[in-house]
Amino acid sequence: MRRASFAASSRLPASRRCSTAAARRTQTMETTLDVRGVTRRYGTREVLKGITFAAQKGEIIALLGRNGTGKSTLMNTITGYLCQSGGNISICGYDVLTQPLEARRRTGYLPEQPPLYPDMTVTEYLRYCCRLCGLKASTQTAEIARVIELTGLEAYAHRLSGRLSKGYRQRLGVAQALLGQPPLLILDEPGSGLDPLQMAQMREVIRRAGQESTVLLSSHLLSEVTNVCGRAIVLDEGVIRYDGTMDALLRGAASLRLMYRGDAPMMALIRELPGVTEVTEQDCREDGCHLLLIRHEMDADLRAQVSALCYENHCALLEETNGSDALEDAFLHVIARKDISRKEVE
Repeated sequence: MRRASFAASSRLPASRRCSTAAARRTQTMETTLDVRGVTRRYGTREVLKGITFAAQKGEIIALLGRNGTGKSTLMNTITGYLCQSGGNISICGYDVLTQPLEARRRTGYLPEQPPLYPDMTVTEYLRYCCRLCGLKASTQTAEIARVIELTGLEAYAHRLSGRLSKGYRQRLGVAQALLGQPPLLILDEPGSGLDPLQMAQMREVIRRAGQESTVLLSSHLLSEVTNVCGRAIVLDEGVIRYDGTMDALLRGAASLRLMYRGDAPMMALIRELPGVTEVTEQDCREDGCHLLLIRHEMDADLRAQVSALCYENHCALLEETNGSDALEDAFLHVIARKDISRKEVE
């Protein structure tokens, strides 16, 4: 739910009651979200381990990671639903622990399951959310009309939310998060359960929302976030493995699978081809065969050159296939190389 529905407790240990004035002075006016050295423990288990990043106005950021890597925990600490064990989080300069209400007033939140009331119409539900957000009665009608138009709900304004399809329930969840034009919009799995057409429509909603808010979205649909996000943050085992542009993440992510029989030094020869970023040998079940995974730049088509190398070096080409999902390849590549840095990818 949105800002006013978060737990409003501000009871903190004395050690956490520090002024955020200095931190606010060091931020630029364009910084919406600032996360610095955040940790979160459950007993002796540390789920978040020194998370640090900042989000600027107008960014749409994908938060990626396997199940259990800390994505939901990080989102819950940013929204104030959970308290971090260490570090600082500020939203538009307001600390989420020492100034929780100010921070939450500037945050819109869509949980994975939108908190809808099935016996309320779309308009009734949004008006109820306006009251929870503390919007003035004189502005509520115009604000409801704005978010309904932004999310494409005009034809459903008087329909019970319980009778909406999955895709339109997700739109309504986004609409309530947009009320009051919050600078920060957090979307947890906005494409969950959507068919391809609904997902395309949701991407357009997110793009439009990104025109007025900084958007941080979590998704396991790797192939979808490339179409809407300009930046990616990859979490694994509670730490950030990659933080940079989506283009840089994809660069070197495309792959070619090559199976051949022969004694020529194909790995060394292929490494010399323009556009190749990495060549690794895989286990091959066929006796006397070699299996190579060739990673290359997105705009490089190496099939003809690799085929020619096999022919010139008297190797029998048994299989040559392109990878199916560039972002999935890139994601798995980052997870596999735990020492990767942003500089290595860029």
